[in-house]
Amino acid sequence: MLGWLLLVLAALARGGAAEPPDFSCFKQCSSCDFLCSWPPRGPAGNTTYVLVLCYATSRTCPRYEAGAATTYTLQRHRVYVLTNTTAWVEARWGPHLHRSPNLTLYLNEAVKLDPPPDGMNFAKAKGRLQLRVPRPPFRGRDRALSREARFRGVGNHSWTQVLCETGKSKDSKEDPVTCDLGGHAAFEVQLRQKTQHWSSYWSDWSKSIFVPEEILESPELSFRLGNLGKNGQRLLQLSWQRAREEQGNVTYTLSTRMPACRCAALPEADEVVLGPEVTAHNLTLCGAEYEILLTATNAAGTSPTRQLHVPAEQHAELSFKDVSSAGEAVTVRWEAPSRGFAYCFEQQLLPGAPQQGVCVQQEFPAKSSHLERGKWAPETPPQIPTGSGQAATGAGFPIGSLEVPACYRLAVHGRSEEQHWATFALQHHFTGNASLASSIHINASAEAAVLRWEPSPRATCPGALARYLVCHAAEGDNVTYGEADASASRYTLRNLRPGTAYRVGIQEVTAGSGGTCSTPWHFQTMALGPRLAAWKSNLKYLGISLGLPAIAAVIYQLSKRRARRLLFPPLPKPVGSRAIQFSASEMSQDRPWKGFAEPSEKFNLAELLVMEPSPEQEVADSTRPRTLQPSPKEPAELGQPGCKRELPFEYRRQEVLSPLPSPAPAESGEGPTCGTGCSSH
Repeated sequence: MLGWLLLVLAALARGGAAEPPDFSCFKQCSSCDFLCSWPPRGPAGNTTYVLVLCYATSRTCPRYEAGAATTYTLQRHRVYVLTNTTAWVEARWGPHLHRSPNLTLYLNEAVKLDPPPDGMNFAKAKGRLQLRVPRPPFRGRDRALSREARFRGVGNHSWTQVLCETGKSKDSKEDPVTCDLGGHAAFEVQLRQKTQHWSSYWSDWSKSIFVPEEILESPELSFRLGNLGKNGQRLLQLSWQRAREEQGNVTYTLSTRMPACRCAALPEADEVVLGPEVTAHNLTLCGAEYEILLTATNAAGTSPTRQLHVPAEQHAELSFKDVSSAGEAVTVRWEAPSRGFAYCFEQQLLPGAPQQGVCVQQEFPAKSSHLERGKWAPETPPQIPTGSGQAATGAGFPIGSLEVPACYRLAVHGRSEEQHWATFALQHHFTGNASLASSIHINASAEAAVLRWEPSPRATCPGALARYLVCHAAEGDNVTYGEADASASRYTLRNLRPGTAYRVGIQEVTAGSGGTCSTPWHFQTMALGPRLAAWKSNLKYLGISLGLPAIAAVIYQLSKRRARRLLFPPLPKPVGSRAIQFSASEMSQDRPWKGFAEPSEKFNLAELLVMEPSPEQEVADSTRPRTLQPSPKEPAELGQPGCKRELPFEYRRQEVLSPLPSPAPAESGEGPTCGTGCSSH
């Protein structure tokens, strides 16, 4: 019970404010003795110190004179280390005596470890710092350890302290330690450690560890891919952005893989590590499919992987020397420009099928090799063409049975110790009959015939179809040949004889072959004579059926214009007429002005219906005032009643009246006009 009470008191004493922060007694790992130290008290030079230790088991309290020093070393063989000990310091100067607060220790566990060393491996992900901290050397049994970290950001002077998690060591040499820094930014970090016993002491803080900013995103990668040259290689130019300064020293790792050519004797991927200043790199590739992986790595860790897919080359001037078929088996021959120790054969069914490849990693004499359905046949020794400074020719490469009809991409790549991968041959091969698979439609006339057909599946295989060979012949005549483009779907036969039976055929011509043509289809051209007369009769009926509606439409348009002129004649326009001119007396101020639309005469609506006014009405009308008065110089017959003279053409065309100034008397010398007594209604 006394031991537990002392433990509680020791914990309260070490955690309370009354404990002197600088009064301590501990031993270090490299020493067996204990070092006790305390802060100075009283005047300097006139104060003496006494260290007192009271043991719980022996109930003795030995005293150790330290003189004027503030430290004292206790020899291990002079103290009890396996019991609780209460220690204090008495300071005397003159008549004064000062006693420090008590310090309770278990001396065997009162250990102060060395700080963690420099050069620890660490990584940082999602704000958590992961370190590999070496374990301190202990004598006797192993002890569980605790670690703390303090950190601050760039430009910050205050520290943030956190307790770290210490995992279980796998090799008893390093402990995995994880500290939560709470951010992805760059930090300055320091560590300290202690045993988990209540009587142990924290070590001093380690030297600062500068943790750079995490690389959360992979570098942006841009590229430029060249064409496959005659040497069987193409150039891939890569470039990326440089990392930020906060991310520290960053290195870049480029990894190159060929999914279709994985050789056991070769590494799965070719890797190259580039320095922080490098932001571009060139890769020499062959015509196969590639996967390019780029990662950026700094002291905090590695970025996510940026992947670039380089498709396989589809068009190249590196054909096989020979592609032969025997039943369903296909054999290819090619030339290898140099000796190699690794070869890869690709076989891909188009479109969209995954690539299948076989890799061989040893030098073989220039014999034949055998591949059946994508696997090397064990009973047949593989034979890969090699050469010593000269072009080596493959004697044969049986592929095995292929699907019919289908388009295949075939390629052979090689690699030597001094050179990168290079493509020796690349070609598309279509398996199937060279005759046109679909039937043709023939539309024949007397002297020509139009042939139509569906495009061949071979046309979708790049470079497999060169052209179409069209042949035709009359019965008993020689065969005539013609050619059509690979993209064509129709062809016209001209200069045929009327009424003659013909045979016709269409053959697919592959690249590098002349091709032969057979004539399996028959057709008959039209004969002249009654058939031609029938065509003429049909044309006559067609002309009549089309001409009658056209003539009816023309007649309708002409009649429509004629009727419009008769029913709706144009109104007269007042061009050069004096009917709208007024005298000076009518324009005077004292007479009321009539509107342009008002008639100058007073009449009722019934008078408008009278075509010939009676003499009595004319006499009555003559007594009314006239709006238009003739000039004094006008002839007297203009004002005579009953004038039947027709008005001028300009007057009849008038539509709008506009006021004009009255002309001078000398200007009224024009032709005779009817007076106001004549009604022109």
